[in-house]
Amino acid sequence: MSRLHDRMNAGELALGVYMKGAPHLVPTLAKAGFDFVRPDMMFSGIDWREMEEIIRASKGTNITPWVRIAMNPWFGGEDNLQCTVDAARAFSIGAEVVQASIASAKQVEALLNVTKDWHRSGSGQYPATEEELKNHRKKIAGEVMLAPSIETLTGIRDMDKILSFEGMKIIYIACTDFAEQLGHTFDYDHPEVWAAFDKIVAQAKAKGVTVCANTGYIYKSKSENIKRVRKLYEHGARIVMIQGIEFLMEAYSIELLKGVRDEVGSV
Repeated sequence: MSRLHDRMNAGELALGVYMKGAPHLVPTLAKAGFDFVRPDMMFSGIDWREMEEIIRASKGTNITPWVRIAMNPWFGGEDNLQCTVDAARAFSIGAEVVQASIASAKQVEALLNVTKDWHRSGSGQYPATEEELKNHRKKIAGEVMLAPSIETLTGIRDMDKILSFEGMKIIYIACTDFAEQLGHTFDYDHPEVWAAFDKIVAQAKAKGVTVCANTGYIYKSKSENIKRVRKLYEHGARIVMIQGIEFLMEAYSIELLKGVRDEVGSV
């Protein structure tokens, strides 16, 4: 098992980071101590070939590859099942977690069926006998996970049903769109947002499902991000995705360059 699984099995906080490409960054992020990387196909130029390289780099450094496939829950509708095709492809090339921004319980149920599919040739797994296939399916059951992303009112509406499906292990609260859908754009600390968050955490805990959440874009300094992760943890999140590495590079570079210019200017 890779790092995310180890953290989950130990009941520890797992930390990951969102990325928009660049397979060469994966070993650096693994060395930094992240438990998973989440390459994003929804809002980036990552294609399947680059994704395969990111997954291969992840497996080489024991950091968990968590893939967000392209899915638009606001415009695609509740019955759009193209997500199952893309999820199957992501799992087949070695993704251990697939995230999809869902609009309904129907989509989650279909995606959970995909997690049972035996095709994992991208991970070098080619069962050729009935016994090998049986052992392979058992391995898949412990290795792959679906993370439905809750960021629509219809997704919130279907929470009870979603959490009741067999095979649910992770639920992902996409905090920025979650807050916006509730009428509080970027106001992550609004009481109504936390109330909705806490309700999902309680529902998930009752079903033995782990809650993942992201930090959000308003937290730009190291101290702000640390405090945000702490608050998410206190509210029950046990997996936290720190906002994109590209976003962090920009924010931290601004802080660094301002410090340099202030220092040089004061000499």
